[in-house]
Amino acid sequence: MNTSGNDSAMDPAAMDRSAIAQRIADLPVAVDLTEDAVILEVDLSGSGAQIWEHLTSPELLATWSPIVPERPLTEPGPVLSRETPEAEPVAVDVLATAGDHALTHRWGDDLLEWLIDEARLTLLMKLSTPQYAPTYLAGWQVCLGVLDARLEGLDQERIVGRDALEHGWRELRDRYAQELDLPDQPEV
Repeated sequence: MNTSGNDSAMDPAAMDRSAIAQRIADLPVAVDLTEDAVILEVDLSGSGAQIWEHLTSPELLATWSPIVPERPLTEPGPVLSRETPEAEPVAVDVLATAGDHALTHRWGDDLLEWLIDEARLTLLMKLSTPQYAPTYLAGWQVCLGVLDARLEGLDQERIVGRDALEHGWRELRDRYAQELDLPDQPEV
């Protein structure tokens, strides 16, 4: 047994943080900025039906997303969401759905359109503050990394809010800011 304090083995929690941070960083994400929207495309583990369930079920959204609605996001109409039980509610009103492959809803002042094509998920965001697209993209990439792990059957905890800072969020935001030529991002 090594008692010198130089033991190279990491504690399990640090290894878990490292593994999910690497998964998040390596997630195959493609991003495009249009005149009125930012588009994120990613190929995820799992099937289209599994992804749809994770996009619409409050219980499953609570395992990976900052959006945790008071009801399933499967029917048009008003819906409130809370990132945590003590958080202020945010409107995520469902505007439209199409079968089990397309969902359009609000998230506060923003509009999110989700499209599932087998295991490919496309998120089109019409942001009230489009200059902050890198900040939103980084946050969604962290969340989608968690979703990908969960779809693969891993018991990964949800990473939202300030917890994302420990999992590569800042580096992702800075990379997207450079890639999209939007350098002035808000500090956290």
